[in-house]
Amino acid sequence: MKNIGGQNRVYPLYENDLERINYEAEHCAPAFIARTEAAFHRDIRDIAEQIASSPELCKVIMLAGPSSSGKTTTAHILLDALRECGIDSQVISLDNFYKGESDAPLLENGRHDYESVEALNVPLLERCLLNLMETNTCEMPVFDFEHHIPHPYTKRIRLGEREIVVVEGIHALNPAISRHLPEDGVLKIYISVKQGLETQGKILLSPNGVRLVRRLVRDYLFRNNPPGRTLDMWSTVMDGERKYIKPYRGEADITINSMHCYEPCVMRAQALPLLESVEPSASYGGLANQLAECLRRFTPISQALVPETSLLREFIGGGIYGE
Repeated sequence: MKNIGGQNRVYPLYENDLERINYEAEHCAPAFIARTEAAFHRDIRDIAEQIASSPELCKVIMLAGPSSSGKTTTAHILLDALRECGIDSQVISLDNFYKGESDAPLLENGRHDYESVEALNVPLLERCLLNLMETNTCEMPVFDFEHHIPHPYTKRIRLGEREIVVVEGIHALNPAISRHLPEDGVLKIYISVKQGLETQGKILLSPNGVRLVRRLVRDYLFRNNPPGRTLDMWSTVMDGERKYIKPYRGEADITINSMHCYEPCVMRAQALPLLESVEPSASYGGLANQLAECLRRFTPISQALVPETSLLREFIGGGIYGE
């Protein structure tokens, strides 16, 4: 599977200029959104066609990327594209293998390190993936994100004869997870926001900032996290990415750019009230103000115009693939 595209495949770049984005948002928002969504979905469809045309069909796709890259929705879009190519598939989220809030390893400052691969039940995860590759079935745990503990029940995953499982999560490329899997049966994909937002050739919001805005909204709406907690944890998230995710980007056979150029126009409606609620005196008050100032510069677009199949629905809700 390593020859499916590998390092020779160049991910697409999208419009990221403030002035151009605002012009499109003000004059033709529906068409702007449609073009953006079509370009991203076309990229995923191209990947599915490459997979389907490979002489030997892989059994497992490992889809990794940093926080709020859009892994979950992209996994489901890939499933739909594979189905159009005649290949059935299912998604497994590594988030379901979290041990629980109190069982994550500790950092030097005494906080729990939720970004570490050791926060996952790696032996159980390995067993599940090997079972799927060898017997086409496994019992997968289910994590309760509202209470931050595993549910007491499991979910049975069963694959058909020519069915693929897409495993998505921040650690999907970590050798601690995949080292015992048959290499010829695994395809590795890395996804992230690969562009920031610019104005007059200067960075207005970095790729990490784009992801932070996504996470801020998602965590508040779906994970019972106030904005202060998300902002306070962000430096730890960044440290975790540098240690546990970025070192393995080079392992990927394919890279996906999840930038959606109209997203600041949509995300501002949810994100601004959260950012404005942050006390300026808080340690992360400056970061909150910086993000708010950036988002105010974008022309608003109603989230009602965002398609149900959009990756952005993972963060604002209302999508057909869940949060």
